[in-house]
Amino acid sequence: TLSGRKVPVSTVQKQSAVTTPITVSEGSALTLALVRIFTGYLWFQQLYWKLPPSFGGLHTFVVREAQYTFIPGYSYIIQHVFLPNFALLGAGTFTAELIVSLCLLFGVFSRFGGLLATILALQLYVGLSTSEWYWTYGMLVLLGVVFAAFPAGRRLGVDQWLAPRLQAAATHNRIARILCWFV
Repeated sequence: TLSGRKVPVSTVQKQSAVTTPITVSEGSALTLALVRIFTGYLWFQQLYWKLPPSFGGLHTFVVREAQYTFIPGYSYIIQHVFLPNFALLGAGTFTAELIVSLCLLFGVFSRFGGLLATILALQLYVGLSTSEWYWTYGMLVLLGVVFAAFPAGRRLGVDQWLAPRLQAAATHNRIARILCWFV
């Protein structure tokens, strides 16, 4: 204080928030691309037991999800919405998993494939993690998050060719700006 008066003291200190950009080596990018391709193959392989038009073993797993889910109300939705409309659910599930597998296998819109894989894996985690291999579904979620966050298709994938073209078009095209995030 000066002569009995309180003087405000600034407590805000300037911090230099200097961060170094993270660079990924070519070897690391190639390794992640190989993991992406293998994960895409795994999603593709899992299509075999749920082929249209009957969607085979999928019905059994959806019934199990209704029994073992840990989110209140999800069982009701499965039993009263999904199972009565199973053909639509089966077609949607098969299509979504096919899209994930193609996106990851060929590295085309790989971030979109990672985002969709995350959503599908979260649904599996919610429905089946209390009845079997919870860690498997957790890893599937995390793999999807990695592929959504990191542009893994820019190595050994179509995104490597597509990304610069979309970025060039993004300056004057709104759709290209949106699509840039997914490659």
